[in-house]
Amino acid sequence: MMLLANAPRSTDDIDIFWLEDEEGLQQALRAFRDGVQTVAEKNTLSLNWLNYLTQLLMYDQIKIPKGKLWRQFGLLHVYAPPKEYILALKILAGREKDIEDCKLLLQQTKVETRQQALRLLDRYILPVAQKNAVEQIENALDELFGKP
Repeated sequence: MMLLANAPRSTDDIDIFWLEDEEGLQQALRAFRDGVQTVAEKNTLSLNWLNYLTQLLMYDQIKIPKGKLWRQFGLLHVYAPPKEYILALKILAGREKDIEDCKLLLQQTKVETRQQALRLLDRYILPVAQKNAVEQIENALDELFGKP
């Protein structure tokens, strides 16, 4: 949702998280994949323009907050998560493009210190995920706030 943060770059994809139960996601995946492929073909987009695999990879590593209704298209309701949540995910990812997004998000949140960022990670990222990504988290925090 970097679009909502007025990011100066396009992210090339849209990440989604299914808010219903996991069984509902599994039942919907086949139709969902077909729909994503149809939209990609009609609009000459990459097949990964809608990233629904993130949830499958991260569902047991994060705490998904309640989002705010952003847009509604018939039965499709699009919710935007808090910017602090996006910031935590970007710190966790720790790639250079994510660090740049973090710099923008820091200006739009009340996170000003490394300690506040660590509390944000604790709020949204489960301990096992933090442990598995300790190096990239430290590198991201060093770049954003300097070495401790």
